Amino acid sequence: MAGQVSDTAEPTCPPGAPVTDPITARDTDLAAVLAALEQADEQYHAWRDERESLIRQAKALGASHRRIAEHTSLSHTGIGRLIHRTTPDRTPDLAR
Repeated sequence: MAGQVSDTAEPTCPPGAPVTDPITARDTDLAAVLAALEQADEQYHAWRDERESLIRQAKALGASHRRIAEHTSLSHTGIGRLIHRTTPDRTPDLAR
């Protein structure tokens, strides 16, 4: 009896279990992940700006690139590039 379903076949989900649409569940999960990603991105940018400001302040107070690098995840050349990129007019950022 090809193509017929047996009366003794087991159900695919337990009786009384809520049936969820996998596409809707995925869309709900994706929306939550994207919202969390947006918040993390905003926090990343805020902390990055704060770190760059502190690096410029340390430089303005006379710290060498190597000394500043000891307190960051950047190399001393990365510190130099960051300072050059974020303060093209070489104005010390002591306002913060």
